[in-house]
Amino acid sequence: MNHSLGLDNWVALSATLEALHLRNANGELGNINPTHAHGAKVEARLAYAERACKVALLLLRRLKTGTTGGTTEENNLSGAARRRSLQVDDISIERFSVSFTPSNQGEDPTVDTRDTIERVLGYFNAIRSSGVPGGCNISTVGEAEIKCALDSVIDVTSTADDLASFHTTGNQSDGLHKLGILLYQLFARGESPQLDRGDREDPVCGDSQEDNGGQSPRKHIQHLSGVSESLSEKGVPVSLCRLVTDLIDSTEEGGTPFNSLDEVCEEVKQILDRPDIFFHDVNWLDFSSGLIGRSEEMQRLHDAAASVQMGAGELGNRLVLLKGFPGAGKSYLASNIQGELAESGWLYVQTKFDRFVQNPLLTMASSFDELLASLEEEGDILENLEAVMSSSAIVTLSEWLPSLRQLFPHILRRVISDEDLVSLANVDQRRRRSNDMTSSSESAQSRLHYIFRKFVSALSSPDRPLLIVLDDLQWADNSCLDLISSLLMDFNHLNQFGIANDTPQCFLVMGSYRENEVDSTHMLSSYLETFERSNTLQVTNIQLDGITKSDTNLMISEMLGLSLRLTKSLTDAVQAKTLGNPLYIHAFMQSLVKEKLLVHSVAKKRWIWDIEAIQSLSVQGSIAEVLTRKISYIPHDTQEALKVMSTFGSQIREEYIHHLYPLQEKQQEFRDRLNAAVEESVIEKIGSKYKFVHDMVQQAVYELMSPQERAECHLQNGVKMISVLSCCKDSHLDLGLITFAAIDHINIAKSLGVTDSSMCTQFAELNLKAGERTMEKFNFTSGLSYIEHGLSFLTKESKWSSSNYDLCRSLHEAACLACYVNALPTKANEYISELLENAHCLEHKLKAYYVMVKNLTSSGENKQALKKTFDVLIELGETFPTEYTPEIVQKELSKTKGILNNLTKESILTSPKLTDEKKLWAIKFMDNLSGPLTISTNYQMGPLIACRMVQLSSQYGYCSESAFGFLGYGLAQISVFEDVDEGYRWGKIALSLLESLGGKGYLPKMRCLFSSYVSLWKEPYQVSSNVLLHSHSEAMMVGDVEYASISAFFYNRQCLVCGQNLMLAEKECKAIASKMVHLKQIQMCYGQVNTYIFILKINGNYDKVNPFPEIFDGNIANDEELLNLALSSGKQINAKGILSNRCQVAFWLGHYEEAAELAEKARPPPKMSFMEVYHIFCEGLTAFQLARRSSSSAASKWMEIGEEAVERFRFYEKCSTWNYENMLFLLEAEYHRCKQEEGEAAAKYRASIKSAQEHRFVHEEALALEFYGDFLCSIRRAVESKQSYANARVCYEKWGAHAIIPRLEEKIGQIE
Repeated sequence: MNHSLGLDNWVALSATLEALHLRNANGELGNINPTHAHGAKVEARLAYAERACKVALLLLRRLKTGTTGGTTEENNLSGAARRRSLQVDDISIERFSVSFTPSNQGEDPTVDTRDTIERVLGYFNAIRSSGVPGGCNISTVGEAEIKCALDSVIDVTSTADDLASFHTTGNQSDGLHKLGILLYQLFARGESPQLDRGDREDPVCGDSQEDNGGQSPRKHIQHLSGVSESLSEKGVPVSLCRLVTDLIDSTEEGGTPFNSLDEVCEEVKQILDRPDIFFHDVNWLDFSSGLIGRSEEMQRLHDAAASVQMGAGELGNRLVLLKGFPGAGKSYLASNIQGELAESGWLYVQTKFDRFVQNPLLTMASSFDELLASLEEEGDILENLEAVMSSSAIVTLSEWLPSLRQLFPHILRRVISDEDLVSLANVDQRRRRSNDMTSSSESAQSRLHYIFRKFVSALSSPDRPLLIVLDDLQWADNSCLDLISSLLMDFNHLNQFGIANDTPQCFLVMGSYRENEVDSTHMLSSYLETFERSNTLQVTNIQLDGITKSDTNLMISEMLGLSLRLTKSLTDAVQAKTLGNPLYIHAFMQSLVKEKLLVHSVAKKRWIWDIEAIQSLSVQGSIAEVLTRKISYIPHDTQEALKVMSTFGSQIREEYIHHLYPLQEKQQEFRDRLNAAVEESVIEKIGSKYKFVHDMVQQAVYELMSPQERAECHLQNGVKMISVLSCCKDSHLDLGLITFAAIDHINIAKSLGVTDSSMCTQFAELNLKAGERTMEKFNFTSGLSYIEHGLSFLTKESKWSSSNYDLCRSLHEAACLACYVNALPTKANEYISELLENAHCLEHKLKAYYVMVKNLTSSGENKQALKKTFDVLIELGETFPTEYTPEIVQKELSKTKGILNNLTKESILTSPKLTDEKKLWAIKFMDNLSGPLTISTNYQMGPLIACRMVQLSSQYGYCSESAFGFLGYGLAQISVFEDVDEGYRWGKIALSLLESLGGKGYLPKMRCLFSSYVSLWKEPYQVSSNVLLHSHSEAMMVGDVEYASISAFFYNRQCLVCGQNLMLAEKECKAIASKMVHLKQIQMCYGQVNTYIFILKINGNYDKVNPFPEIFDGNIANDEELLNLALSSGKQINAKGILSNRCQVAFWLGHYEEAAELAEKARPPPKMSFMEVYHIFCEGLTAFQLARRSSSSAASKWMEIGEEAVERFRFYEKCSTWNYENMLFLLEAEYHRCKQEEGEAAAKYRASIKSAQEHRFVHEEALALEFYGDFLCSIRRAVESKQSYANARVCYEKWGAHAIIPRLEEKIGQIE
């Protein structure tokens, strides 16, 4: 049951609560500070106004509906009753009632609202009887209970006659006039306005600065004077005073009339929604209103965030791109969603790129480092980071994110010993690091990408997702965009080869860019296209244009603290000038204040404006013009400080100020000027940074200077900063943000044509240090930029002078390396040529030669790479025969064996490290030969190269590359002498040697080669496939994308020979091929496509799937074209692999004549290789099949081939029973069948089937069962034959060989 109370009594009750608050404020119940007392009084009056506002809104809604809220009988009063007009003298709040409901619970759900209302109403009646609030005992009813009752009002009701009176006069202004009187009584605590009797005509408002809305003079029923003043005296907010005044008489003080009851309702609701704005006199431009006009865009951002948190990331990462013109609100929108998500538990990191920062990756790293520093107390997150990231990965990433050193000191102490830390300052150690960088730089970026992906994946979780905001992407460089691309499109929440596991990505990347600055030629454009085309990335594009006029009106309304109705005329003018650009609107409004076209009237307690003057302003649609005008009003000394700040980009750090002005007095003076700019809302102070409120403001300030002034300011800043940096004296000290900022200033000045010629050498040295340090942190794009700037400071005449020779040589070495890593072969060759032309000796040419060989190899020019390598080795004193024979190879192997006979594993592992510079480079160049040799016709030279590496290492000492010499020697023992045990032993020693030398970066490569070429002769295939899977992950971790791809290829191949399901194999194979293309490892694609074709042809999907979608730039459509490409480019091993693959496909599909023909073309396969094993297996079984079908003369030929295969497998089986026993038994069974030795054949078939079962080779089990079925059928044992075929079919099904199953069904059908 609802309680009811007359509206006049509600007003009295609400006034009673106000009186109690005021009595407390006056100190009647205790001593209160006068300042606090005044504030309490104001709050009491505003609280009454807010309560009255809520009731007013209910009243307005009741008037809009026109229903009484009472009984049906009351609602159906006669038309005559409804037509009666209410006279002004009769207008009273007494004609209305309010309804209370106990269902509206307060903040305390335990409060019995019904009882509270009843007690409050009883208390109120007692007050009414006594006449004063103090006249009764209030101990039973407190202020909170009265407030609870007042807040329980849910409706305002009245009689039909009274409601009809507001609608029946036919004059809308009459009804609004009456409403004004009613609201006056409500806000004036029940008092009525003073009446000024008599009709009169309103004068036209001629000299007012406000728009009168184009209204004509009109007759009023009654004119009420001093409405606004009388309400204001009662503490009613200005906005409500204005509303009531304009309802009663809009001509008073140049008011603006209402046009409808809806308009009144909207205004009351606006005031009620934002009491923080409209209950106060706003005498400044209030920019705190928040996001306006972007609700749809915010919802799309929330949807993207929700999809990440709910696990949609399992299907792909999420990228949101905000694009629009400067000032459209991209950064503000991102900031708002960032704040809202942070409140719900999201982590966030924000990177703002800057056009003046030469090393954007350092900016991005700094942002993530700040996030890490904030997680010191987040134990769960740190534990997960340590669990997911390897120790070496954390150490590597700590170079990029220094906070990791503070968060995980135990890991750094464990991984980096004290001796290692001290040795970093040693000259020899630095030289060795530089040499290592030359040989491993191409993997550094890939390593960073992989580790960073694992880092982000470990940092985020469904409970604490991560928001990554990247602002102003148009100023990011290739290094940043490559890292972002890798994060978005390379998956760590999938396993290495694309099969989803249970750990979804839990991060959202939000990027913004200036649409007008990114055309089709812009660097960012190609990345955006790649993002859109990606099948693994969900992209949401959000276009930010100007906001609508209605949103602009809302913005201006809240900015000025005036209702929407009052700001319409101003909004029309502002929208026309700014086109709804939010930044433009803010700047334009500030300029109006500065030019006194928009002023705050003390008398009227509101903003007023000269609309005609504003409309006549000449603004050419340029926000820069408005901002420049705004800045021009700032004092000159403040402008000068802002100019200095603008040369640092969007913000300046406190530490930069310290280095700009070493004297404390000057520092404070500069800060004071910046603080003055903060007061002008040009910049803001955030922590220890001063930041421009928008990039366009920074740009406007910067462009106040002429190009010459800008250049001189940059140079002065840079010189000031480096003059106080100790790193200029100690070249080995780490370079920090301040140093990079100083160097950036110097370089910008140089690009603008200004420098200090007396300091050019110092500037070049600083750029060399910055470039080398940047490349050590995996950023070769910015590194190259620093290096090229360094070279620009050296004139053509002084470049290679004796005083600059070492500096110039180091710059060229770094330049050619950076160009190689950045895939700029032409530019790399230019630096290489100049360095070789001017180098004084061979030692000074070696880095250039090394990069040259790498450049040739990556460009596919393997012959030239081999020739240049051997030429360099000759200069290093290492010659090799131009022609070689098996005798030469065996002789060299014997010589090496003689040396090694005198060494034990322990003596090798404890031998000294190689220190001879020339020999170190010689071994590096020899190790680099492994790639070009394996795909050339000179692959037999491998044993000679390995022997020389072992000999040099044994004589001069060991380095990481020495281990590969020992591995090569072990491989030679297997391939030349077929001594598997000896080869396996030296392979294990090579692994141990590499581990003892600390060559962690080379371990994945070593394990890959060992598992692919050595361990297959001794260990089960299943074991080596697991090692290869791990090697792939390790290789990605150290950035070795070449051997990550090779490991993936061999893993895929090993899984196939283990009988992996072909449907799963197809998915993995496709993922591996895509990854190879992404990593630009096209050479490995030959073998991978071969494997892919085999899988598709055997599982029956070859006609449904294109295995050549992205590979080889789309120029290859089938395996015939692939073969022609391999032959034409001299890749003989690849060509043999393609032919051997075709042979195996033909064999498994039962096309034996074709298989025999292809086997002949693919001969001879590399000796003691994986290819040889399966080539001989398929060729041998094919030969026995053909022998049974051929005439006696032809059969002898096939039998000879088959018998050779049997003998070869008897050797293989001795090496590894697990891997080759079942294959040997099947070959022997086929041999006995050809010899018509039925008993022996049957026994061997059964032994092959059993061995394949025990060793888990389901595909070879299927083959043995099928061949056994053929054999049983040939000797007329039909029932057993049919059962064997049925068993074979089950195994083929398990394997996924759907292209073979029809053959089995046909054979079963023939028996039936």
